[in-house]
Amino acid sequence: MGVLTKIFGTKETSQMEVDPTFMAARVAMRPLEYKSSGRILGHYAVEHRSGSLNGADSLAALAHVASLRWTDSTAFCVLLRIKGGWSQVTASATAVQMTMRAVLARGFTVDFTTNSTLSSMAIPPKVGAMRSAMGSSLMGANGPRISDGVGAMSGQTFTADTLGFAIAVWPGIVATNVAGTAVSQRLGMGAVSMLYECTSPYQHPVVLSQNEGVIIQPKLAGPVVDGSFAYYVGWEWAEVEVF
Repeated sequence: MGVLTKIFGTKETSQMEVDPTFMAARVAMRPLEYKSSGRILGHYAVEHRSGSLNGADSLAALAHVASLRWTDSTAFCVLLRIKGGWSQVTASATAVQMTMRAVLARGFTVDFTTNSTLSSMAIPPKVGAMRSAMGSSLMGANGPRISDGVGAMSGQTFTADTLGFAIAVWPGIVATNVAGTAVSQRLGMGAVSMLYECTSPYQHPVVLSQNEGVIIQPKLAGPVVDGSFAYYVGWEWAEVEVF
């Protein structure tokens, strides 16, 4: 037995299957629909690493270290997941709390121009697309950005929220000797955590409209004396016409 349904945006019809045992509609959980009225968008993911940041860079609390900006007026960017982390590039003996938060930015009309490296979503075509049948990201050449290692990113125009919507904290240097003196944080030490993730049907994801974005910042000031480290940020999102 089936229920006749109409496919959105077409004149075709199909049957909704009914479970023969329980006589119930069989529904499959699927990713967000990225096709509409003949237009093909998609789901995308990209990760990037900052340049090496050290004490001379003196990253202040809430410095801008990574960003994602949405500029298209015909579709929405639905943020699905952000991963964030760090790794030690050269050893440090100064205790510091390693933190990261995500903040929404409105009126994001000018992108970062200083101390930033972008991840192009245009070369090669369909880079970051989760399926070959998907289109290239509407971000084009101006994909997510991250600090180039010279210091905090700057040169932008936006109004950022004062409060973040996601936060992560990692173990930093831990005092382990009898005197309570910080022990050197060795090369390669670090961690990556889930900073933000939309997993529940009752949870509303971050949905970006034109000239909106997300900024990644350290909640507290980074190392300012010795050693160097790098940030890592991974983004996953869907580009859709309707949400």
